[in-house]
Amino acid sequence: MDASAFHIKDELGFCTRQNDGVSGMTVRALSNFCGLAIGSSSAISNLLTQIEDSDPETNNLPETLKPLAGQRLRLETNEAQGSMFIIDEVCHAILEYYAIDARKYKGKQVAIRNYRMVARAGLRVFIWSQTGYSPQSVSSEQLALLDCIPTMQQEIAQLQSQIQNLLPPSADFIPPGWNEEVWRKLAPQDKRHFRFLYRRRGFRPSGQGTNEQLALPPVTTEQLKQRQRAEFEQLVGESSAQEKQQLEAAKQQALKQLWLQGEQDDTDVPF
Repeated sequence: MDASAFHIKDELGFCTRQNDGVSGMTVRALSNFCGLAIGSSSAISNLLTQIEDSDPETNNLPETLKPLAGQRLRLETNEAQGSMFIIDEVCHAILEYYAIDARKYKGKQVAIRNYRMVARAGLRVFIWSQTGYSPQSVSSEQLALLDCIPTMQQEIAQLQSQIQNLLPPSADFIPPGWNEEVWRKLAPQDKRHFRFLYRRRGFRPSGQGTNEQLALPPVTTEQLKQRQRAEFEQLVGESSAQEKQQLEAAKQQALKQLWLQGEQDDTDVPF
């Protein structure tokens, strides 16, 4: 059968044939589902071989496995990975065997729990078949929720980004834009400083790879003065009306004292 007729989740060990819904599990997936220890997939493989080689009429298989004697139990998909899947009905019978008939082993409770879960799900599907319910029918509320998923994913990504910015960076974190060799040469306090600048202001260096250790843009004295004046004007602009009045009164008082001092100096000059 063509591989395109199957919906395969090979990383999980499951597959479903799309034309009739027949499904299967890999040996490893079934082994985990039955609670067998990691690396014990050979137990499932040996059991499958024993079932396939058994005579349908005369065999010593457990009661749960007798109906499968002599049958082909594997589902061939011919997909690229070449995986072999065990048919779902066989998986259920083997799970029942490990949950009920097999002697006690370390993971038996896992098999029992999964067997009960499958039984509940199977009963629900049976009732659906009687009532005509189809799980593929989607209500208007469900459609509205599906439409919201992209927006919710975007909001989640934004929240993750904000949380990441709140978390302290790791000791070996290199902010984006830094050459690794240049970064390694920085003093520890400089590294902390530039990590802070990146987190708070998104600072990224430019012109790296030169002889300078730090790739910072040059600043002239005049530019520094302009920045200081701008900061002072901003501080004055942020002052309250009362503070501005007090500043203006102090300035007028200083000018008055300077004027009086000038007049006194004029009277003291001998002619």
